[in-house]
Amino acid sequence: MPTAVPDRYKLELRIGRDGDIEEWLASDTSLDRPVLIRSLGPESSADRRKQFVSSVSDAAKAHHPHLAKVFIVEVVEGGAYSVVEWNGGTNIADRIGAASGIELDEFLPNASGLAAALAALHAAGAIHGSIDLSAISYSEDHPAKLGAFGRPFHGTAESDVRALAAALETALTGEPPGGPPPSESIDGLSPIIDLVLRAGQSGRYSAEDLEKALRAAPTPRLPKPEPKQFSRRLLMTAIGLVIVAVGLVGLGALFGSPKAPIIPSPTTNPTNSKISTTSITAPTTGASAITGVFTHDPFGGGGENDGSVNNLIDGNVSTSWTTERYQDPLPLIKLGVGVIASVTGTPSQLLLTGFAEGTSFEIRWSNQVLDDPDQWERIAAGRAPAGTTTIDLPARVDGFWMVWMLELPLQSDGTFYSEISELRLIS
Repeated sequence: MPTAVPDRYKLELRIGRDGDIEEWLASDTSLDRPVLIRSLGPESSADRRKQFVSSVSDAAKAHHPHLAKVFIVEVVEGGAYSVVEWNGGTNIADRIGAASGIELDEFLPNASGLAAALAALHAAGAIHGSIDLSAISYSEDHPAKLGAFGRPFHGTAESDVRALAAALETALTGEPPGGPPPSESIDGLSPIIDLVLRAGQSGRYSAEDLEKALRAAPTPRLPKPEPKQFSRRLLMTAIGLVIVAVGLVGLGALFGSPKAPIIPSPTTNPTNSKISTTSITAPTTGASAITGVFTHDPFGGGGENDGSVNNLIDGNVSTSWTTERYQDPLPLIKLGVGVIASVTGTPSQLLLTGFAEGTSFEIRWSNQVLDDPDQWERIAAGRAPAGTTTIDLPARVDGFWMVWMLELPLQSDGTFYSEISELRLIS
């Protein structure tokens, strides 16, 4: 039997159990709306009821469109209960069981929304402590919502982010994390999303970082319907029938499947050099100095116009460095390209003058040059505006600062590339 609740709530349907919590769909007769009641019965201990109320109360302090609203929570004789928003959706675990996760075109808005909801929860001083697929409800008519508050607590803010990133990958692929990257099996999904989910699962992101990275990720491209093509053979057959059967007119068409497009390889630098051999000491500002600059192309031919990379620190805005020119969007070819500045001192700002508007980028730092960009510390992410791009930097002594470009803008000549006139660090 469910725990006794106030008379205003009319129990309609027993949904099942979430661990030791019994769930009921009910009607709030005072406000004429459906609600979800989660209750602990008389078999629960006093400590468990106290933890349940504390956890749900903490969650009630946070407000976000992707968080299930908590209306009330209290201890009653023989148990404890909470009244929570009911949005009519099923949880992701049930949808995966029915071979249906989150639709591809709805994934990023809901995934970034859930990460933002978790950030709001953490900002309110609350920890979920038990995020999994069944803690997320979703329907095509409502945004995905994080709920299932009040479960036995066993987590931290970091484990919350790890668990959410893992749940998001499974919601996308239908398979547990650890297998092939999602972009390898999902047509139109950018490899950048693979990197974001992997970083979330590794513990390198806060909930806010995860939300920002998901919002900056390229929108998945839905498969285009196959174009209609006429079959020449059927057309000739129809003409023959017209000749044989005088007065009978017929014409047929068949649908065909075009060959998959071939993505042209980008032009590679003939020197095939990953690091420029020239080192230039840039003018210093305060205690920071750039001691050298070079390109980083771990997923490509090894170089990105290395011959002009020192234009970034020559103090002349009329000169610039550009990436290679690509015939297709960069995410279709590789995971990104970058430029790295080796630095002494502790800069407080990074200024990119003449950074091509629309470039999707991340700022990363490391105390050594690592081939895998995902092993660098992710500091900031965004899309370059017109004019000078200014990024406030946390305190990092010496090391290497990288501008890692994820998407390059389409230019007037029909190719995709980015450019930067000057890279400066300010103390």
